[in-house]
Amino acid sequence: MWQLHKTKVNLGFLINPFYLYCIAFVINVFLYLWGWSHIFPKLSVSLILFLLSSFIIFFFAGKKIVKKEFNFSDKNRYKPFLYDLIFGTIVLLGFINVLGMGYLPVLDRSHDYRDFGVPVLDPLFHSLSIFFSVFFFHSFLEGKKKTYLIYVIVILVIQILLFRRSAIVWILTSSAFLYFLYKQKVNLLVLIAGFLCLPLFSYCFGLYGIFRSNLNQTFVMNELGESDSFKDSGISHEHYMTYLYISSPLANLQKNIVESKGFMNNHNLKEFIFYSLIPESFTLRLEKSLNLAPPDYTLISPNLIAGSFLMASFYTMGWFGMISMLFFLFLFIILCLEIIKKWDTFSVTTFSLLSTTVSLLIFSNFLNRLEVILMLFIYPVLFHIIFERFKIREASD
Repeated sequence: MWQLHKTKVNLGFLINPFYLYCIAFVINVFLYLWGWSHIFPKLSVSLILFLLSSFIIFFFAGKKIVKKEFNFSDKNRYKPFLYDLIFGTIVLLGFINVLGMGYLPVLDRSHDYRDFGVPVLDPLFHSLSIFFSVFFFHSFLEGKKKTYLIYVIVILVIQILLFRRSAIVWILTSSAFLYFLYKQKVNLLVLIAGFLCLPLFSYCFGLYGIFRSNLNQTFVMNELGESDSFKDSGISHEHYMTYLYISSPLANLQKNIVESKGFMNNHNLKEFIFYSLIPESFTLRLEKSLNLAPPDYTLISPNLIAGSFLMASFYTMGWFGMISMLFFLFLFIILCLEIIKKWDTFSVTTFSLLSTTVSLLIFSNFLNRLEVILMLFIYPVLFHIIFERFKIREASD
Protein backbone atom coordinates (compact mmCIF):
# COMPACT_ATOMS: atom_id res chain seq x y z
CA MET A 1 0.00 0.00 0.00
CA TRP A 2 2.91 2.35 0.77
CA GLN A 3 4.28 1.78 -2.72
CA LEU A 4 0.88 2.67 -4.15
CA HIS A 5 0.93 5.85 -2.11
CA LYS A 6 4.23 6.84 -3.70
CA THR A 7 3.27 5.83 -7.24
CA LYS A 8 2.34 8.70 -9.53
CA VAL A 9 0.61 8.58 -12.91
CA ASN A 10 1.26 11.14 -15.63
CA LEU A 11 -2.08 12.28 -17.03
CA GLY A 12 -1.04 15.74 -18.20
CA PHE A 13 -0.32 14.52 -21.75
CA LEU A 14 -3.97 13.44 -22.11
CA ILE A 15 -5.22 17.01 -21.70
CA ASN A 16 -5.04 17.70 -25.40
CA PRO A 17 -8.23 18.83 -27.20
CA PHE A 18 -7.59 16.51 -30.12
CA TYR A 19 -7.06 13.51 -27.85
CA LEU A 20 -10.05 14.41 -25.72
CA TYR A 21 -12.36 14.37 -28.73
CA CYS A 22 -11.34 10.74 -29.28
CA ILE A 23 -11.52 9.80 -25.59
CA ALA A 24 -14.97 11.37 -25.11
CA PHE A 25 -16.56 9.54 -28.04
CA VAL A 26 -14.85 6.25 -27.18
CA ILE A 27 -16.36 6.44 -23.67
CA ASN A 28 -19.68 7.46 -25.22
CA VAL A 29 -19.75 4.40 -27.51
CA PHE A 30 -18.55 2.12 -24.69
CA LEU A 31 -21.43 3.16 -22.42
CA TYR A 32 -23.90 2.98 -25.31
CA LEU A 33 -23.01 -0.68 -25.82
CA TRP A 34 -24.08 -1.53 -22.26
CA GLY A 35 -27.61 -1.77 -23.67
CA TRP A 36 -29.40 -0.23 -20.71
CA SER A 37 -32.11 1.30 -22.92
CA HIS A 38 -34.42 -0.58 -25.26
CA ILE A 39 -35.23 2.59 -27.25
CA PHE A 40 -31.62 3.02 -28.44
CA PRO A 41 -31.13 1.90 -32.07
CA LYS A 42 -28.22 -0.38 -32.89
CA LEU A 43 -25.08 1.49 -33.86
CA SER A 44 -24.55 1.29 -37.62
CA VAL A 45 -21.30 0.27 -39.27
CA SER A 46 -21.25 3.58 -41.15
CA LEU A 47 -21.33 5.65 -37.95
CA ILE A 48 -18.68 3.49 -36.30
CA LEU A 49 -16.41 3.83 -39.35
CA PHE A 50 -16.97 7.57 -39.42
CA LEU A 51 -15.98 7.89 -35.77
CA LEU A 52 -12.93 5.62 -36.17
CA SER A 53 -11.72 7.67 -39.15
CA SER A 54 -12.10 10.90 -37.20
CA PHE A 55 -10.22 9.37 -34.24
CA ILE A 56 -7.24 8.59 -36.46
CA ILE A 57 -7.16 12.13 -37.88
CA PHE A 58 -7.53 13.83 -34.49
CA PHE A 59 -5.01 11.53 -32.80
CA PHE A 60 -2.28 12.40 -35.27
CA ALA A 61 -3.28 16.08 -35.18
CA GLY A 62 -2.86 15.97 -31.41
CA LYS A 63 0.60 14.45 -31.76
CA LYS A 64 1.74 17.04 -34.29
CA ILE A 65 0.50 20.13 -32.48
CA VAL A 66 3.14 21.73 -30.31
CA LYS A 67 1.41 22.35 -27.04
CA LYS A 68 2.27 25.59 -25.32
CA GLU A 69 4.56 25.30 -22.33
CA PHE A 70 2.51 26.76 -19.50
CA ASN A 71 4.22 28.87 -16.90
CA PHE A 72 2.81 28.29 -13.43
CA SER A 73 4.98 30.78 -11.60
CA ASP A 74 3.63 34.16 -10.49
CA LYS A 75 1.83 34.90 -13.74
CA ASN A 76 -1.65 35.08 -12.23
CA ARG A 77 -0.89 36.76 -8.92
CA TYR A 78 -2.38 40.22 -8.80
CA LYS A 79 -3.79 42.43 -6.10
CA PRO A 80 -6.54 40.63 -4.14
CA PHE A 81 -8.79 43.63 -4.87
CA LEU A 82 -9.04 42.58 -8.51
CA TYR A 83 -10.11 39.04 -7.61
CA ASP A 84 -12.61 40.32 -5.05
CA LEU A 85 -14.06 42.78 -7.55
CA ILE A 86 -14.59 40.06 -10.16
CA PHE A 87 -16.17 37.67 -7.64
CA GLY A 88 -18.46 40.42 -6.33
CA THR A 89 -19.51 41.29 -9.88
CA ILE A 90 -20.44 37.67 -10.62
CA VAL A 91 -22.51 37.36 -7.43
CA LEU A 92 -24.22 40.69 -8.17
CA LEU A 93 -25.09 39.58 -11.71
CA GLY A 94 -26.56 36.37 -10.32
CA PHE A 95 -28.63 38.32 -7.80
CA ILE A 96 -29.95 40.68 -10.49
CA ASN A 97 -30.71 37.66 -12.67
CA VAL A 98 -32.91 36.16 -9.95
CA LEU A 99 -34.60 39.50 -9.25
CA GLY A 100 -35.28 40.00 -12.94
CA MET A 101 -36.93 36.59 -13.25
CA GLY A 102 -38.80 36.91 -9.96
CA TYR A 103 -38.11 33.41 -8.66
CA LEU A 104 -35.35 31.01 -7.65
CA PRO A 105 -35.57 27.75 -9.66
CA VAL A 106 -34.73 25.45 -6.73
CA LEU A 107 -37.62 26.92 -4.70
CA ASP A 108 -40.15 27.23 -7.52
CA ARG A 109 -40.28 24.26 -9.87
CA SER A 110 -43.51 25.35 -11.53
CA HIS A 111 -41.39 27.03 -14.20
CA ASP A 112 -39.34 25.28 -16.88
CA TYR A 113 -35.75 25.62 -15.63
CA ARG A 114 -34.61 26.12 -19.24
CA ASP A 115 -36.57 29.38 -19.45
CA PHE A 116 -34.72 30.96 -16.54
CA GLY A 117 -32.47 33.92 -17.23
CA VAL A 118 -32.68 37.60 -18.16
CA PRO A 119 -31.75 38.12 -21.85
CA VAL A 120 -28.19 39.41 -22.39
CA LEU A 121 -27.49 39.42 -18.64
CA ASP A 122 -27.82 35.66 -18.20
CA PRO A 123 -25.22 34.60 -20.82
CA LEU A 124 -22.82 37.13 -19.30
CA PHE A 125 -23.39 35.81 -15.78
CA HIS A 126 -23.24 32.20 -16.94
CA SER A 127 -19.99 32.55 -18.89
CA LEU A 128 -18.22 34.74 -16.31
CA SER A 129 -19.15 32.26 -13.57
CA ILE A 130 -17.53 29.37 -15.42
CA PHE A 131 -14.50 31.26 -16.72
CA PHE A 132 -13.50 32.79 -13.41
CA SER A 133 -14.33 29.72 -11.33
CA VAL A 134 -11.63 27.90 -13.26
CA PHE A 135 -9.31 30.90 -12.95
CA PHE A 136 -9.93 31.12 -9.18
CA PHE A 137 -9.16 27.42 -8.88
CA HIS A 138 -5.92 27.96 -10.79
CA SER A 139 -5.07 30.85 -8.46
CA PHE A 140 -5.77 28.60 -5.46
CA LEU A 141 -3.37 25.95 -6.79
CA GLU A 142 -0.69 28.58 -7.25
CA GLY A 143 -1.03 30.59 -4.06
CA LYS A 144 -2.81 28.08 -1.77
CA LYS A 145 -5.08 30.91 -0.68
CA LYS A 146 -8.32 29.32 0.54
CA THR A 147 -10.35 32.44 -0.28
CA TYR A 148 -10.19 31.59 -3.98
CA LEU A 149 -11.39 28.05 -3.34
CA ILE A 150 -14.29 29.48 -1.32
CA TYR A 151 -15.13 31.70 -4.31
CA VAL A 152 -15.38 28.59 -6.51
CA ILE A 153 -17.60 26.80 -3.98
CA VAL A 154 -19.93 29.81 -3.64
CA ILE A 155 -20.34 30.04 -7.43
CA LEU A 156 -21.06 26.30 -7.59
CA VAL A 157 -23.74 26.66 -4.90
CA ILE A 158 -25.35 29.51 -6.85
CA GLN A 159 -25.41 27.34 -9.98
CA ILE A 160 -27.00 24.49 -8.02
CA LEU A 161 -29.74 26.83 -6.79
CA LEU A 162 -30.34 27.96 -10.38
CA PHE A 163 -30.56 24.36 -11.65
CA ARG A 164 -27.57 24.97 -13.93
CA ARG A 165 -26.30 21.41 -14.12
CA SER A 166 -24.34 22.21 -17.27
CA ALA A 167 -22.44 25.02 -15.52
CA ILE A 168 -21.55 22.68 -12.67
CA VAL A 169 -20.22 20.10 -15.14
CA TRP A 170 -18.23 22.79 -16.97
CA ILE A 171 -16.62 24.09 -13.79
CA LEU A 172 -15.80 20.69 -12.29
CA THR A 173 -14.53 19.18 -15.55
CA SER A 174 -12.40 22.21 -16.43
CA SER A 175 -10.98 22.31 -12.90
CA ALA A 176 -10.09 18.63 -13.13
CA PHE A 177 -8.31 19.18 -16.45
CA LEU A 178 -6.50 22.17 -15.00
CA TYR A 179 -5.42 20.11 -11.99
CA PHE A 180 -3.96 17.42 -14.27
CA LEU A 181 -2.17 20.09 -16.31
CA TYR A 182 -0.82 21.74 -13.18
CA LYS A 183 0.28 18.60 -11.36
CA GLN A 184 1.09 16.51 -14.45
CA LYS A 185 1.71 13.44 -12.27
CA VAL A 186 -1.16 12.44 -9.99
CA ASN A 187 -0.92 10.10 -7.01
CA LEU A 188 -2.29 6.68 -7.93
CA LEU A 189 -4.34 6.45 -4.74
CA VAL A 190 -6.02 9.77 -5.61
CA LEU A 191 -6.95 8.35 -9.02
CA ILE A 192 -8.31 5.16 -7.47
CA ALA A 193 -10.34 7.20 -4.98
CA GLY A 194 -11.70 9.27 -7.86
CA PHE A 195 -12.85 6.17 -9.76
CA LEU A 196 -14.44 4.76 -6.63
CA CYS A 197 -16.40 8.00 -6.25
CA LEU A 198 -17.84 7.79 -9.77
CA PRO A 199 -20.92 5.76 -8.70
CA LEU A 200 -21.69 8.37 -6.04
CA PHE A 201 -21.28 11.18 -8.54
CA SER A 202 -23.48 9.31 -11.04
CA TYR A 203 -26.20 8.84 -8.42
CA CYS A 204 -26.14 12.50 -7.33
CA PHE A 205 -26.07 13.70 -10.94
CA GLY A 206 -29.11 11.59 -11.85
CA LEU A 207 -30.95 12.52 -8.66
CA TYR A 208 -30.38 16.22 -9.34
CA GLY A 209 -31.74 15.80 -12.89
CA ILE A 210 -34.84 13.98 -11.65
CA PHE A 211 -35.51 16.64 -9.02
CA ARG A 212 -34.93 19.46 -11.49
CA SER A 213 -37.32 17.99 -14.07
CA ASN A 214 -39.97 16.83 -11.58
CA LEU A 215 -39.73 13.20 -12.68
CA ASN A 216 -40.71 10.08 -10.76
CA GLN A 217 -39.41 6.52 -10.88
CA THR A 218 -42.44 5.21 -12.81
CA PHE A 219 -41.95 7.79 -15.56
CA VAL A 220 -38.23 7.04 -15.83
CA MET A 221 -38.82 3.28 -16.01
CA ASN A 222 -41.77 3.31 -18.42
CA GLU A 223 -41.32 6.40 -20.59
CA LEU A 224 -37.54 6.66 -20.87
CA GLY A 225 -36.89 3.14 -22.05
CA GLU A 226 -35.20 1.16 -19.30
CA SER A 227 -34.28 -2.24 -20.75
CA ASP A 228 -35.11 -5.50 -19.00
CA SER A 229 -31.41 -6.13 -18.41
CA PHE A 230 -31.14 -2.84 -16.55
CA LYS A 231 -34.29 -3.49 -14.50
CA ASP A 232 -33.01 -6.95 -13.56
CA SER A 233 -29.63 -5.54 -12.52
CA GLY A 234 -31.07 -3.83 -9.44
CA ILE A 235 -29.23 -0.59 -10.25
CA SER A 236 -31.17 2.52 -9.20
CA HIS A 237 -32.94 4.67 -11.77
CA GLU A 238 -30.79 7.65 -10.72
CA HIS A 239 -27.86 5.94 -12.45
CA TYR A 240 -30.06 5.32 -15.47
CA MET A 241 -30.71 9.06 -15.77
CA THR A 242 -26.97 9.69 -15.84
CA TYR A 243 -26.63 6.95 -18.46
CA LEU A 244 -29.31 8.61 -20.59
CA TYR A 245 -27.66 12.00 -20.27
CA ILE A 246 -24.40 10.59 -21.62
CA SER A 247 -25.65 8.10 -24.22
CA SER A 248 -28.95 9.41 -25.60
CA PRO A 249 -27.31 12.09 -27.83
CA LEU A 250 -25.50 9.36 -29.75
CA ALA A 251 -28.77 7.40 -29.94
CA ASN A 252 -30.55 10.42 -31.44
CA LEU A 253 -27.77 10.87 -33.99
CA GLN A 254 -28.01 7.18 -34.93
CA LYS A 255 -31.80 7.46 -35.21
CA ASN A 256 -31.43 10.24 -37.77
CA ILE A 257 -28.82 8.26 -39.68
CA VAL A 258 -31.18 5.28 -39.86
CA GLU A 259 -33.93 7.44 -41.36
CA SER A 260 -31.70 9.55 -43.62
CA LYS A 261 -32.38 10.23 -47.31
CA GLY A 262 -28.90 9.61 -48.69
CA PHE A 263 -25.38 11.00 -48.46
CA MET A 264 -26.52 14.65 -48.28
CA ASN A 265 -29.74 13.84 -46.37
CA ASN A 266 -31.94 16.98 -46.56
CA HIS A 267 -29.34 18.87 -48.63
CA ASN A 268 -30.00 22.22 -46.97
CA LEU A 269 -26.82 24.28 -46.86
CA LYS A 270 -28.58 27.37 -45.52
CA GLU A 271 -29.93 25.52 -42.46
CA PHE A 272 -26.57 23.80 -41.96
CA ILE A 273 -24.78 27.16 -41.67
CA PHE A 274 -27.57 28.68 -39.63
CA TYR A 275 -28.03 25.88 -37.07
CA SER A 276 -24.54 24.38 -36.91
CA LEU A 277 -22.10 27.27 -37.26
CA ILE A 278 -23.75 30.60 -36.40
CA PRO A 279 -24.03 31.38 -32.65
CA GLU A 280 -27.34 30.09 -31.30
CA SER A 281 -28.18 33.40 -29.59
CA PHE A 282 -28.29 35.07 -33.01
CA THR A 283 -30.24 32.35 -34.77
CA LEU A 284 -33.04 32.48 -32.21
CA ARG A 285 -33.59 36.14 -33.07
CA LEU A 286 -33.23 35.78 -36.83
CA GLU A 287 -35.36 32.69 -37.47
CA LYS A 288 -38.61 34.47 -38.19
CA SER A 289 -37.12 37.17 -40.41
CA LEU A 290 -35.30 34.52 -42.48
CA ASN A 291 -38.35 32.24 -42.55
CA LEU A 292 -36.49 29.36 -40.93
CA ALA A 293 -37.52 26.81 -38.32
CA PRO A 294 -35.39 24.51 -36.13
CA PRO A 295 -34.65 21.13 -37.77
CA ASP A 296 -37.37 18.55 -37.20
CA TYR A 297 -35.09 15.82 -35.85
CA THR A 298 -36.17 12.23 -35.46
CA LEU A 299 -35.81 11.55 -31.72
CA ILE A 300 -35.78 8.34 -29.71
CA SER A 301 -38.08 10.12 -27.22
CA PRO A 302 -39.62 13.63 -27.06
CA ASN A 303 -38.05 13.88 -23.61
CA LEU A 304 -34.52 13.28 -24.90
CA ILE A 305 -33.62 15.99 -27.38
CA ALA A 306 -29.80 16.22 -27.35
CA GLY A 307 -27.89 14.82 -30.31
CA SER A 308 -24.16 15.60 -29.95
CA PHE A 309 -22.50 18.34 -31.99
CA LEU A 310 -23.05 16.31 -35.14
CA MET A 311 -26.84 15.88 -35.27
CA ALA A 312 -27.82 19.24 -36.79
CA SER A 313 -25.08 18.93 -39.40
CA PHE A 314 -26.21 15.42 -40.36
CA TYR A 315 -29.89 16.36 -40.49
CA THR A 316 -29.22 19.31 -42.81
CA MET A 317 -26.32 18.08 -44.96
CA GLY A 318 -25.87 14.38 -44.16
CA TRP A 319 -22.41 12.84 -44.07
CA PHE A 320 -20.99 15.88 -45.86
CA GLY A 321 -22.33 18.01 -43.01
CA MET A 322 -20.66 15.85 -40.36
CA ILE A 323 -17.34 15.94 -42.23
CA SER A 324 -17.67 19.73 -42.44
CA MET A 325 -18.31 19.93 -38.68
CA LEU A 326 -15.12 17.99 -37.99
CA PHE A 327 -13.22 20.46 -40.16
CA PHE A 328 -14.89 23.34 -38.31
CA LEU A 329 -13.93 21.79 -34.96
CA PHE A 330 -10.33 21.46 -36.16
CA LEU A 331 -10.19 25.16 -37.08
CA PHE A 332 -11.98 26.08 -33.83
CA ILE A 333 -9.26 24.39 -31.76
CA ILE A 334 -6.39 25.88 -33.79
CA LEU A 335 -7.80 29.42 -33.51
CA CYS A 336 -8.25 29.10 -29.75
CA LEU A 337 -4.68 27.82 -29.34
CA GLU A 338 -3.40 30.84 -31.28
CA ILE A 339 -5.31 33.19 -28.96
CA ILE A 340 -3.84 31.39 -25.95
CA LYS A 341 -0.32 31.91 -27.30
CA LYS A 342 -0.76 35.62 -27.98
CA TRP A 343 -2.80 36.66 -24.93
CA ASP A 344 -1.43 34.32 -22.30
CA THR A 345 -2.54 35.66 -18.89
CA PHE A 346 -5.39 33.14 -18.92
CA SER A 347 -3.63 30.48 -20.98
CA VAL A 348 -4.15 27.56 -18.59
CA THR A 349 -7.72 28.59 -17.78
CA THR A 350 -8.62 28.90 -21.46
CA PHE A 351 -6.85 25.67 -22.42
CA SER A 352 -8.78 23.81 -19.71
CA LEU A 353 -12.06 25.30 -20.93
CA LEU A 354 -11.21 24.41 -24.54
CA SER A 355 -10.52 20.83 -23.42
CA THR A 356 -13.89 20.73 -21.67
CA THR A 357 -15.66 22.18 -24.71
CA VAL A 358 -14.33 19.42 -26.92
CA SER A 359 -15.10 16.73 -24.32
CA LEU A 360 -18.72 17.86 -24.02
CA LEU A 361 -19.39 17.76 -27.76
CA ILE A 362 -20.76 14.25 -27.22
CA PHE A 363 -23.81 15.99 -25.71
CA SER A 364 -24.50 19.04 -27.83
CA ASN A 365 -23.01 21.55 -30.25
CA PHE A 366 -21.14 23.95 -27.99
CA LEU A 367 -19.19 25.37 -30.93
CA ASN A 368 -22.05 27.77 -31.71
CA ARG A 369 -22.92 28.77 -28.13
CA LEU A 370 -22.38 32.45 -27.34
CA GLU A 371 -21.17 31.64 -23.81
CA VAL A 372 -18.45 29.33 -25.18
CA ILE A 373 -17.35 31.87 -27.76
CA LEU A 374 -17.09 34.48 -25.00
CA MET A 375 -15.04 32.16 -22.75
CA LEU A 376 -12.63 30.99 -25.44
CA PHE A 377 -12.21 33.96 -27.76
CA ILE A 378 -13.35 37.17 -26.03
CA TYR A 379 -12.59 36.87 -22.31
CA PRO A 380 -8.97 35.68 -22.70
CA VAL A 381 -8.17 38.75 -24.77
CA LEU A 382 -10.31 41.28 -22.88
CA PHE A 383 -9.22 40.26 -19.39
CA HIS A 384 -5.60 39.80 -20.44
CA ILE A 385 -5.57 43.47 -21.41
CA ILE A 386 -7.34 44.51 -18.18
CA PHE A 387 -5.05 42.44 -15.94
CA GLU A 388 -1.90 43.62 -17.72
CA ARG A 389 -2.94 47.23 -17.25
CA PHE A 390 -3.47 46.55 -13.55
CA LYS A 391 0.03 45.08 -13.45
CA ILE A 392 1.52 48.18 -15.08
CA ARG A 393 -0.37 50.43 -12.66
CA GLU A 394 0.83 48.37 -9.69
CA ALA A 395 4.42 48.58 -10.91
CA SER A 396 4.23 52.37 -11.21
CA ASP A 397 2.72 52.84 -7.73
